Amino acid sequence: MLSYCCKYKLPLLAVGFVTSLFFYFPQKLAAKTGDNINSNLNANANPNSNTNALNAVPNSNDNANSTKRQEEIQKKQEQLDSVRTRVNTYEKRSDILEQKTDTLQDMLDALNSEIESTEKALQKTEKELAAIQQSLNDKEHEIILKGDNIDKRKKFLEEYVRKLDLLDKKSVVEIILEKPSVSDYFQEIENIIAFEQRLHELLAELSADRRSLLTEKSDIEEAKNEQVALYAMQEEQKIELDNNRKDRENLLKETQNEQGRIENLVERGNEVANRLASEITALQSLGTKIDFGQALEEAKAVAQLTSVRAAFLLGVLKVESNMGNNVGGGRYKTDMNPAQWDRFKNICNELGYSPNDRPVSRKPCYRDSKGNCGGWGGAMGPAQFMPSTWMGYKDQVAKVTGRNPPDPWSIRDALTAMGLKLSKVDGVTSHDRKAEHKAASIYLAGGNWERFGWYGDRVLKYADAYDKETNKN
Repeated sequence: MLSYCCKYKLPLLAVGFVTSLFFYFPQKLAAKTGDNINSNLNANANPNSNTNALNAVPNSNDNANSTKRQEEIQKKQEQLDSVRTRVNTYEKRSDILEQKTDTLQDMLDALNSEIESTEKALQKTEKELAAIQQSLNDKEHEIILKGDNIDKRKKFLEEYVRKLDLLDKKSVVEIILEKPSVSDYFQEIENIIAFEQRLHELLAELSADRRSLLTEKSDIEEAKNEQVALYAMQEEQKIELDNNRKDRENLLKETQNEQGRIENLVERGNEVANRLASEITALQSLGTKIDFGQALEEAKAVAQLTSVRAAFLLGVLKVESNMGNNVGGGRYKTDMNPAQWDRFKNICNELGYSPNDRPVSRKPCYRDSKGNCGGWGGAMGPAQFMPSTWMGYKDQVAKVTGRNPPDPWSIRDALTAMGLKLSKVDGVTSHDRKAEHKAASIYLAGGNWERFGWYGDRVLKYADAYDKETNKN
């Protein structure tokens, strides 16, 4: 499988992505780290270097400047470590702020739900108060009617009592003389007594009804007072919830602003780390310039073999090894994972190369919590294939080119392997841009390609430039 490394060569345009590569692809990204740089940095390379593109063995001038270069590398590495430490601190702070933001949002959601419930309770209480008030009004009306009825009966009774009083003041002879017969007199007496008794009963009933209505009114007023108190409590609760919501919203806004500021610091820190990493890579890289015309002709030839367009191949080649100029300044015994050694030696022996002299990408330095360096290099040639990945494409390259065994340090064979790998993504051979973008990202990150769309962006940017340049000619 292709190495996911070789990314310290990325130019300053790839802001903020180098740090993420350290976390997600510590070994595979390591394979190419320290060897691939952009064309601007290569422009500063020693023009008198006699380093061969295939063996990349440094000449006497390189050895003379080695001490100074190593001192500069160490200084920049210390700066890079310091920047990454700060970035790591910022990222931890950003994670804390993100958790705080999520918590505050959950609290706001809960408060909004509670406010909604309180508003519904207030509406219900308002309806109940209205019903109680209507009942109270009805009872007051009934009490008034009962009182009027009692008053009327009382007046009637008072009039009748007055008549009885007048009757009592008359003598028996006078009363008898006024009646046609004695029996009429006694009958009237009986009627008066019975009517008086019934009248007292009615007055007692009316009074009892009135007392009952007053009691009911009192109960309704008590219920009303309870509902009024409940309504007041609910209103107070809503006001408190509204105030809490405003406080949480203000705190959420402040937290989001702080998070944005921290993320900006992370981005700026990654920019600095990316620049320092590129500068370190430039100091570590070896290789000689390959003529663009030669690379173009090779890409065109491979395009005929694989149906992958030449400009796209050149774009990947540019990002992977700066058009084949930076094939590695490391050696397998010091920079390659020992698990890859046997495959690497088999590849070299089959081609007649000495494994000790073959250039591979340098081992990077990923500092652990104790400050120790970790990570592996070991990517081979212009296409930056790891030995295990190359073995998976070796037979296919031989079948397509007719060159057996194929050579990972050969620009033709390396481009062919690259084209075969890129062509596995549907749509690449029909030159679909989205497919090319996906294929380039997979070339870097494999199954996690979606996280590294920026790599595809960069490849296509170069591919577009090469496409325009070749179309002019």
